[in-house]
Amino acid sequence: MAQSAHNPQHAVVLSKVYLLIDCNNFFVSCERLFRPDLLKRPVLVLSNNDGCVIARSPEVKALGIKMGTPVFEIKDLLVRYRVVCFSSNFNLYLDISNRIMRLLESMVAEVLVYSVDEAFVVLRKVTPQEAFSQACRLKKAVERTIGIPVSIGVATSKTLAKIASHQAKTRPELQGVYALFDPAEQIHILHQLPVGEIWGIGRRLSEKLQALHINSAAQLYTADATALKQRFSITLWRTIQELRGNDEIKELPPEHQQHSIMWSRSFRDKLHTKEDLSSALCNFAAKAAQRLRELKLYTRLVTISIRTSYFTQDKQYHAALSVSFDYPTSDSRIILSAVTQLLSRIYRPGFAYAKAGIVLSDLTTTRTHQNDLFVPSLSRNDLLRSDNLMTLLDELNTRSGAKVFFGAQGKAPQQTSAGSDKRLLSPEYTTNFKEVPDLF
Repeated sequence: MAQSAHNPQHAVVLSKVYLLIDCNNFFVSCERLFRPDLLKRPVLVLSNNDGCVIARSPEVKALGIKMGTPVFEIKDLLVRYRVVCFSSNFNLYLDISNRIMRLLESMVAEVLVYSVDEAFVVLRKVTPQEAFSQACRLKKAVERTIGIPVSIGVATSKTLAKIASHQAKTRPELQGVYALFDPAEQIHILHQLPVGEIWGIGRRLSEKLQALHINSAAQLYTADATALKQRFSITLWRTIQELRGNDEIKELPPEHQQHSIMWSRSFRDKLHTKEDLSSALCNFAAKAAQRLRELKLYTRLVTISIRTSYFTQDKQYHAALSVSFDYPTSDSRIILSAVTQLLSRIYRPGFAYAKAGIVLSDLTTTRTHQNDLFVPSLSRNDLLRSDNLMTLLDELNTRSGAKVFFGAQGKAPQQTSAGSDKRLLSPEYTTNFKEVPDLF
């Protein structure tokens, strides 16, 4: 790496430095890991029902294909430019992510996993040059050991590290690592960054700030932090301090990885009966519950929705309904039971249903909750039995290759047309012995 830490005072020892490791085009990179023939070809990954784009290679981005674009709108482009498409293979992506995080944890003392493709590394009492050198070392290790390309941003706050990582990813001359220590350079980059693209600034807050003529990150940087704190929240005050290089986000929010889990599908063949809809929704719920457990989270609210097609002359119907659980849970049995009860309340016969989905929300990392005087609490043994059963279920389905499912799911999930439509699914190279690549 030819780049330096961009700070003339390389000997200054900083009390704390953050490195944000961001995997480049992570889902696509995981697919290319076992298909080196695709390294220069346009590649995209599709949603669970192969309905829309959720990950793109740089070659696909150059074609102007946006995230979330429905596949039917770009069929001609896919054929013309020989774009390689994959169904989302979350078992593979999660396993590769775990390998990357374990590698980082073996090399540095403090790793804060932020998402499936991002992690913060904390360095203490280092010079800017030492921090930059460590970032280069971690980049090489991940790329050589795991094979996934990464970009790394280095700064004295998490928010600046996020901004630096974006620079490292989008500016080829930086070779994937960028240290943002120089104050003048920070201001220059913040002037180019719209306020709505700052980590933690949502759409509504962005609109309110723009109404105050705060349009860029640099304008937020120079704003009266105390006044904005009183007008909005302590969170915005912390963001301003972070833009100034101060470490104010002491730890990541406990639910930073996921605020909700949604499983939704459009059906190739319309569903006309309550039984078919119930099977589809229960399959979605089972998958969502498994994902919940993978993230070590619990849900307190489940929502289901059903609707007919918007593009039909037939009579239309749409409905959604939610229910709260008495206590946080990740037990598939409880979630599936709630789904079937909700469906009984909103289902209407005589319609051709084109789409259904479930959302698990109000997520938490613990089962801690406010007890209800009129609801009996589960005993420790009840919770232990639930956890053991769900662990066994997940082990059988993800590691042994078995297909164990609930009767409410109807047919075996891989046989039902209402389940996942993954005709372009790649093998589970790292999680299924039967699909380990044969190199000879």
